[in-house]
Amino acid sequence: MKDQEKLVNVEFVCPMCGITHYIYEVPMSLVERVQNRRQTGELIQDILKDYSPSDREKFQTGYCEDCQDKIFGTEEDN
Repeated sequence: MKDQEKLVNVEFVCPMCGITHYIYEVPMSLVERVQNRRQTGELIQDILKDYSPSDREKFQTGYCEDCQDKIFGTEEDN
């Protein structure tokens, strides 16, 4: 039987509000690719293509959805 990839829960502490948020059951290979993206030149949207823009932003900056809305506005604001 083929080994299943390890899934991890990724914890983020929002630098703006200080609240802890999680993205659950992320394949470890994706976490490693995100961590190494500066060396490999990969873009976060290519690595995490199946994740929402909000989740990708969490990986880049740590900002939670509420704080992202405060910073960037919501679609209704546009």
